Amino acid sequence: MSTNKNQFIRLVEELEEQPDVAKGFARFDTGPVWANLAEELNSLGPPIRDPAGWKKVWADWKSNLKRKLANNRKEQRATGGGPNKLVEFSALEERVIDIAGLTAAVEGVNESIAFGAPIPPADENNSAAANCLNEELGDDPNTDEEVPVERGQRKRRAPSSLSLLDTQVRQQKQFHGDILRVLQGQAKKVSDLAYYGKQISKRLMDIHTLEEEKLKEKRRHNLEMEKLAYERLKIKKQMLTLQLDNL
Repeated sequence: MSTNKNQFIRLVEELEEQPDVAKGFARFDTGPVWANLAEELNSLGPPIRDPAGWKKVWADWKSNLKRKLANNRKEQRATGGGPNKLVEFSALEERVIDIAGLTAAVEGVNESIAFGAPIPPADENNSAAANCLNEELGDDPNTDEEVPVERGQRKRRAPSSLSLLDTQVRQQKQFHGDILRVLQGQAKKVSDLAYYGKQISKRLMDIHTLEEEKLKEKRRHNLEMEKLAYERLKIKKQMLTLQLDNL
């Protein structure tokens, strides 16, 4: 059963958030990613596929678009004048080309030496595979159609480097967000330390004030005792004087 339009759209939306997985360059186990994708896409089915099945749908889609890009590049380099046939891509296919980095994969760097096996031309077998995938996209009104385009004309598309730049921006935002959360946590700790420092300072001031009050009370007590001792001596002296007068 052919993949429906909503499933294709959701597949692209999800992989736009996972550019490394979309390009096949992920340095981690992508099994859980495709398992979650399969669950999400199957909820929009039929059809229903396992993670390996959806991974193959994505790989076939990229392969088909890469072949069309290669053919377009070949047509653009053709000489002899006259119109040539370039394939126009739908908006959804443009997104796939961007997030998968297919333009850079096909065009490479100017004047660079190509390595590996060349991309095969669109022979009858390849055309049959491409048509099979196009049938799955039949429900999308924006699916690709081969439209004759005058030589030198090509639909403008944002370079795939924008996808890498977008990934870098998201990573920087995440990094800055993490740093901000750490700094906020440190600021809270400093605020808590300042609060407890003020509380300790207040308690020390209270203790100091209490000690001063105790010292004042002790001085007052000693003064009263001295006065009392003086009064006793005074009375004793008066009693001695009276005794001497009576002799």
